Amino acid sequence: MCFAVAFTRLDTTKELSPDYEIMLEATQTAERAMEAIKDEKAARGIPMSEDDILGTGMIGERYTTITTTMGMLEAKRTSTDPNWAAVIVGMFRRANLREGDQVAMVFSGSFPALNICAMAAAQAYGLEQCVMISVGSSSYGANNEKFTFFDMAEFLYGEGILTHRADLVSLGGASDVGNDFVDENAKADIVERIRLSGITFLYEEDYETNIDKRLEFIKQQTPNIKFMINVGGSLVALGTGLNAFAQTGYIRPSLHYASDYVSWGKRDANCGLLQYFLAQGIPVASLLNIRGLALTYGVDYDPSVRPQTGVGEMYYSVTYNAVIPIVALVLSAGTAVFYCLTERRRTTQEVRTDEKNYILCRRR
Repeated sequence: MCFAVAFTRLDTTKELSPDYEIMLEATQTAERAMEAIKDEKAARGIPMSEDDILGTGMIGERYTTITTTMGMLEAKRTSTDPNWAAVIVGMFRRANLREGDQVAMVFSGSFPALNICAMAAAQAYGLEQCVMISVGSSSYGANNEKFTFFDMAEFLYGEGILTHRADLVSLGGASDVGNDFVDENAKADIVERIRLSGITFLYEEDYETNIDKRLEFIKQQTPNIKFMINVGGSLVALGTGLNAFAQTGYIRPSLHYASDYVSWGKRDANCGLLQYFLAQGIPVASLLNIRGLALTYGVDYDPSVRPQTGVGEMYYSVTYNAVIPIVALVLSAGTAVFYCLTERRRTTQEVRTDEKNYILCRRR
């Protein structure tokens, strides 16, 4: 077995992904979008965060009136790498998506750069999108009440950088209705901007009803949905159970998820959109544990310099030569058989029971 593993590791081929051009287009779109957001913040008089050491314009403040939970600054800085768009394109390929397929996206305001990367990836891949945005954000995300991620997405759509705008917006935060927003005037201003946009505004405190309304909306917008992607820690996406937060990256559906979703013939009240689609046999991606995701997909964690776009492990595919490992497995099996036969002949000889290392099972 060791021979097989060793030969497999040695006999690998690393090549540019067949989706390299799509990945590069997605990454470049994401990079252009982030630069545009940075310039727009400056135009609106929103100062650059002191914690945005790479000067991306995508890092918010530690605490504002719409900050919902504490977030890790290192994870937020890692999320500003435009190469995440290439990672997401790779997830689309893993799900066997094709141009024209339908995908649902659920975003909180916590990782605005990752949200942009997901939309840029879907755009480059040619997917039909149903985009749901919740305004609330954890620390260092899109937590400026004058320029939330909803506002960013509208701005990028207006500039023609993103070709799909949000389809549904909620306030997010506690009960998905912004109960933890500390400034009612700021909250009212956000609601007014959403209503004026003409985008569907969802305000529903009851969790199960909220999920039902979202599912109905998704089915109307994307009746042949093939994939769902979640960015951030929105409860409507992840559910209220603790297990949801442990799941990260690309998740393939299985009977395990179907059984978790239905309990005693009824939908589990703790389940969110992620569990629903997995139970329906639809693959999902959840982008939340940034450190783990960065390690898995070859993204630098909290880099000290801005990453170079179009370069990195995410742009390569690795193939393995199956012939040599099979031969190595046969040799390993033959060696094991030979050893067992030799050992058996040796242990049939007389063994003194008073020897220090005598083993009872070898006596006969």
